[in-house]
Amino acid sequence: MQKYELTQKILSWGPSYEVKDAMAPSGADDVMVTIKGKLLSATPQLTMVQGTDGAPAASMKGNFMKTKFECFGASSETIGVLAFPMLALKKGFTITTNGQEYKADGGFLGGEFKCTDQAGNVVLTIEKQLSLRDKFAITTTGALPRELALLAAVAIDQRFFQDTYE
Repeated sequence: MQKYELTQKILSWGPSYEVKDAMAPSGADDVMVTIKGKLLSATPQLTMVQGTDGAPAASMKGNFMKTKFECFGASSETIGVLAFPMLALKKGFTITTNGQEYKADGGFLGGEFKCTDQAGNVVLTIEKQLSLRDKFAITTTGALPRELALLAAVAIDQRFFQDTYE
């Protein structure tokens, strides 16, 4: 199991998120990766970099309605696609990667998303935490690429919890 904490930065130009290893010893507040978005973009476009300003590690592009997000690796290869239904009573999405499809259910409020494989095993959990900023706890078994798991939390925030573009 791998655990991460994704927190949206408040004072930044455009959407920006910091990811920390939740299993690191206390007092180690090192930022593993930073996810930065384009300012005033009609569609979500985010880039993941190592540390705070390191080498690009991955990127994500969403459509105008925020119903489809494509995730790309460091060398621009597609690592996965997240698809959200246009209209649904319950919040949820699907992840497609390496020829496999994973379904995530967030219930009616979308406080916790559990992503399962075809056998029903939980491979990813994304839980929105109570905070002044958008904050998520991410737990993954490693079945999905780490970059895809982290970008899925950002896609959830962009789709369900962002009312306006920043």
